[in-house]
Amino acid sequence: MIILRRLTKYRILPADVAVIFYLTVTAVLLLFLPDPLSGYAAHFYFRLIVMAGIAVIIVADSKFKTNFTRFLHLFYPLTLLGYVYGETALLNHIFFTEDLDPIFINLDEAVFGFQPAIEFSKTFPQVWFSELMNLGYFSYYFMPVVVSLVVYFTERDFAEKVVFLIISSFLIYYLIFIVFPVTGPQFYFKPPLSGVPVTGIFSRAVKAVQEIGEHPTGAFPSSHVGMALIFLRICRKSSVVMFWILIPFVFLILFATVYIKAHYAVDVIGGILSAPLVLFAGMKLWQIISI
Repeated sequence: MIILRRLTKYRILPADVAVIFYLTVTAVLLLFLPDPLSGYAAHFYFRLIVMAGIAVIIVADSKFKTNFTRFLHLFYPLTLLGYVYGETALLNHIFFTEDLDPIFINLDEAVFGFQPAIEFSKTFPQVWFSELMNLGYFSYYFMPVVVSLVVYFTERDFAEKVVFLIISSFLIYYLIFIVFPVTGPQFYFKPPLSGVPVTGIFSRAVKAVQEIGEHPTGAFPSSHVGMALIFLRICRKSSVVMFWILIPFVFLILFATVYIKAHYAVDVIGGILSAPLVLFAGMKLWQIISI
């Protein structure tokens, strides 16, 4: 990293390196898809546009050094997460041609003796309980931005590292999703088993977000659970107040992902077990890239 900075004389952040590396790796994977240069040209164009945009941001930040350019440079990676997550549904049958959901359905059956993703919402159909679960799930969509901003405004010297850890953790999960295609109950089960009743404000909000941003990918391990725990760990180090605010929402997420049928129960266990490993990998990457 220090060599890059000396050679270019530009302010290159570790998150820049992580994003460019991920886009390059997935560009190579796109070449393994049928007719990649025509059928999936838009995904290659996207990478060219993003990389050109990153270059412009780096140059602008290095030249002008204003609060706006610093803020833009730090936070632009968060705006890419939705798109690159959606791409995993395109790339996740390169290594396995069939979805691996039957394995996780059988694991749930072996561990619990039934299908928690089906039985949970049937056992607790009450509107207040459904809204509570959906509130927890919906809160997840705000966590990356809220945690990053809280750290930025309270521990600015720590913000660059925090954003990198968040971005790198997401990208590690996305690479796992590409390798292991598990779609989750909401996509794998047939109606009516695949859905839950829309009963209130938060269930409608979650349904709207799912229709726009959810794709048949990313069920195992649960990145909702894994990233929520990573956010907790980050806040424990940087913002004690935010840490205590997040705890009830993270607790709800552990159950909500199964209740709304986004994940199998074993996906939640996978999210819990993977969180420290993913964060550890992010820390190691930070040490390597930030030198």
